[in-house]
Amino acid sequence: MISKLHTARLHIRTMFVLLLPVCWIAGCQTTGDPDRSLPKISLETGQQPIPEPLPAAPDQQLDLAAINAVRDSIVTEGVVVGRILRDAFFIKGIDATTAGIIDADLAWYNGDTEAAQRLMEGTDTSSIEGQLFVLATLEERARIQGQWLDAARLAHFRIKLELTSAQLITSNTIPPSLITAPSDRLWTLLMHLDNGQLGRAAAMADDPDWRGWLTLLQAYRSGRDATYNWLSSHSGHTATAPLPAALATWLDTEPPTNIGVLLPLSGRLKSAGSAVLDGITEGLYRKFPDPEKRPRLFTIDTEQRPSAVSAYRDALTEGADLVIGPLIKSEAQSLESLKERPTPVIALNRPEVYASTGVSNWSAMSLAPEDEARQIAQLAFGRGQRRALIIRPDTEWGRRMEVALNEVWSAIGGVTADTLTLDSTESVSEQIGTGAGSVASERRIKMLEVAFEAPVASRPRRRQDFDVIFLLAPDPAEARRLRPLLIYHYSGDVPVYSSSAVYSGHDHGQNQDLNDLILVETPAVLTALKVDRFTRLQALGFDAMSMIDHWQQAEATQAILFQGRTGLLKRLPNGEIERELNSVAFDGGKLKALPIR
Repeated sequence: MISKLHTARLHIRTMFVLLLPVCWIAGCQTTGDPDRSLPKISLETGQQPIPEPLPAAPDQQLDLAAINAVRDSIVTEGVVVGRILRDAFFIKGIDATTAGIIDADLAWYNGDTEAAQRLMEGTDTSSIEGQLFVLATLEERARIQGQWLDAARLAHFRIKLELTSAQLITSNTIPPSLITAPSDRLWTLLMHLDNGQLGRAAAMADDPDWRGWLTLLQAYRSGRDATYNWLSSHSGHTATAPLPAALATWLDTEPPTNIGVLLPLSGRLKSAGSAVLDGITEGLYRKFPDPEKRPRLFTIDTEQRPSAVSAYRDALTEGADLVIGPLIKSEAQSLESLKERPTPVIALNRPEVYASTGVSNWSAMSLAPEDEARQIAQLAFGRGQRRALIIRPDTEWGRRMEVALNEVWSAIGGVTADTLTLDSTESVSEQIGTGAGSVASERRIKMLEVAFEAPVASRPRRRQDFDVIFLLAPDPAEARRLRPLLIYHYSGDVPVYSSSAVYSGHDHGQNQDLNDLILVETPAVLTALKVDRFTRLQALGFDAMSMIDHWQQAEATQAILFQGRTGLLKRLPNGEIERELNSVAFDGGKLKALPIR
């Protein structure tokens, strides 16, 4: 059996010639008994002679227990502890291939992505398990760095290698579970590419199977007829057993005939409700240009009903076979909590608390800023930053944003050096100076000048324990007030990330103060000729109408469903529709897209 598997050997160095170099380490489960393989950590380990790693043997199995132990220690306790554990493994005895991966991990988590890449390029493992582990490492690193095409090619290579290894091991039919999750992962990576990138990649593809994946996505974006044509000409393709992203469910879905819309169309939220309805109406006419095939749309004013549940039941009485809304968070909560929901709901806000994780006939879209906080955490990490200073207002919004950001930041290995919660009763400049460390630096210089009774030829400087700032400003005015203060307090060289809350439109003159600030923004805002407070709400309504074509598909997969006006959309098991926005930066007062790689 080993000799058969050896025929599928892949030299990782060779793979890097075929694929563009990419990186990140994905946490894979250890093999064997970790308790036996983990050395005891001693702070004195660094004082002992550290031997060279053992030479790699043919068909060498990676020591996954050692690799994952170092990774876990880095994420939970820091790079220094990871280095100590690494040295302990070297003293115990470890092979060169495993040692190279561990050193690549240390470089990656320390922010030296180029060194991590060089070390991974030298990795060479003969075992199928080891090859899949390295490919998973590279794929996930590429994903975090936003290198979508490279990550997708690696995911495709993994699928083919997994199929090859399964066929070598057994002649039985490969279970669908072996293919579904990797296929959905590949699909999600490809969904980040625009049509131009897909077309260029397909034209350059030498592997027919890889080209088939690219053209399948092109067909999906063109509609059901194009997808059926693709299927008829790609029998036996790796994407067909089974189809990714629940495409089979999507192909069998019939559009609803009666759509009930629950919105506040009177009272204090009338303007917001009307903006969402404008987006829904535009989406209806764009999606169904033929009046004969267009679903009937009717509205129910939630302000004129005693509750959202009452409005929902009225929609059922009127014949709705799908309901869009409600818009208010508390009303979404009441509908999500219903024990029976005979007609599917696409809510336009997320409940505060979800009743379960396996809900059916329920999806909750929103413009939740927490999605953006999580995304900027990953964006900063992918660009090499590792130690953060978080600045937020002393509000519930600020607290939620910090929690969401740290949820991702700490999970992928980021370190929060400090959190500055701005107090409205104190000078903002002094608070920024204290948080950045320049105030303490100025005091030290003054103390020296007093001690020596002479001026000191030195300038204040910021503290050096952070390399990124997450500026969680609640609005553009606050961002324009805080960003110059960061420069004033000697932090102008540190990358700054924010949410879309800092951008309200094309006011280029005022936005000059935000130059180089990186943020995420909805596609609708980036393409709008005029941006106002209703632009995002109209986009939300438009995407809700697009979701009527995908709600059943969404309940069957966690892959990305489509590129909407509010971002790339996918559904989580609890029904929450998560959106991924575009990465942009201020340049000359204007927003410019960060390049998709």
